[in-house]
Amino acid sequence: MTAILTRPAWTTDLELEIFDKLVDKHAPHIPKKRLVEARPPETDEERENFYRFRVAGAAHDLFIVQVCAKIIDSFPDPELQLFLSRQIGDDGAHAQNTRLRAQAISGHDPIEDIQKQVQKHWDYMGDLPIRNWQGFLAFELHYELHIVALLFINSRTSKINDPDSAKYAAEKILPDEAVHRLGVVDWWQRKFDRASQAEKEDLIAQVLEADEEGQGRRNPYLRDHWQLSQKGIGVEIDNLPVLYDTWRQEVLSYFLDVPVSRLPKLVSVND
Repeated sequence: MTAILTRPAWTTDLELEIFDKLVDKHAPHIPKKRLVEARPPETDEERENFYRFRVAGAAHDLFIVQVCAKIIDSFPDPELQLFLSRQIGDDGAHAQNTRLRAQAISGHDPIEDIQKQVQKHWDYMGDLPIRNWQGFLAFELHYELHIVALLFINSRTSKINDPDSAKYAAEKILPDEAVHRLGVVDWWQRKFDRASQAEKEDLIAQVLEADEEGQGRRNPYLRDHWQLSQKGIGVEIDNLPVLYDTWRQEVLSYFLDVPVSRLPKLVSVND
């Protein structure tokens, strides 16, 4: 598989352009922007489902903190260490804010529920995120870039939200997460662009192997989380499998500098 060396800069505008292309092809009924403002949860059932959704979000961020904290001193690259130190701080702040909002909604501290969900991430992912740089890159891809399709769907189709959570997400989480995605891209490109053509071929094979393992490990979690998202915030999930799979193909095509048509058959979220 030969790299083609034609990558544009990865930006949030490029993300939106790619996603809208996929929506046009696979789910044209999904709006390009939010049509109806989300409302707060109203019934006890809605509050419980929203609470569970928020706990899952806090656990996602705390898992990232735990993984990055475990592996940061494994890399002699100070640029990467500085990036990871920011990622740890940002996601720790995100998790804490989500914890406090879940506590305000439920009336009790959700920290034990959050940690139980964090353990499920470790159970699914095993040692892959901290095994070696390939596994850690796969972790970053799965926890930062491959989930962007769901983030776009949430932003356009969710029906339930907490106003304070929405404000914090718009002002803090969304800008931080964009920085994280760009940081992962920068780390990889610095590594990939220094490699010879033969080394690039080897790097591509290594990254694909780790990313495919990550996808197989993540599938049960993703399917459960999407159902939770539908119950918790009313998000549209009917077309999520095809949008997730095709978005992931686009991400890997960009990262590996290989056209989508030349990627091998990838593990699907439905596998």
